[in-house]
Amino acid sequence: MRDTTLETQLRLLILQTESWKKLHDFITYALDKSKPIISAEQEHQFTEIRSILLQEIGHAFKELNLVAELSGKAMNVLQRASSVRGVRELSVEETRRLESDWNAVFTRVGVVQGQLKARRRELLRRSVLRQIFLRIFGRKATVR
Repeated sequence: MRDTTLETQLRLLILQTESWKKLHDFITYALDKSKPIISAEQEHQFTEIRSILLQEIGHAFKELNLVAELSGKAMNVLQRASSVRGVRELSVEETRRLESDWNAVFTRVGVVQGQLKARRRELLRRSVLRQIFLRIFGRKATVR
């Protein structure tokens, strides 16, 4: 048995997780002062990832009942990380807040994703047991 709501939520979380990972890669790059200055292409890619997150977090978090818990932290990350160059120029304190908020969002999204995967496995297990049960007892009922 497949739960379409569960599958939709999992797809949303997978997309969110991937986007948050990509954003983190850019933030990490920007914070490494030994790396060369950001190219226009990198800045464009960063803006695309940020745009995807800005468009999708409201919908995804609402679907997963995470709005109250995560939307503020997510918006803090996206506002502080307005550009790769802007991230490079953040103060140490702002950088810590950015990393802390990013970690809070990413961790919670990962935990919820794990919970949904566990629920999916349980539904699949129940479905298999139900089929076995029906086969065993369904055949006896027809044998009478």
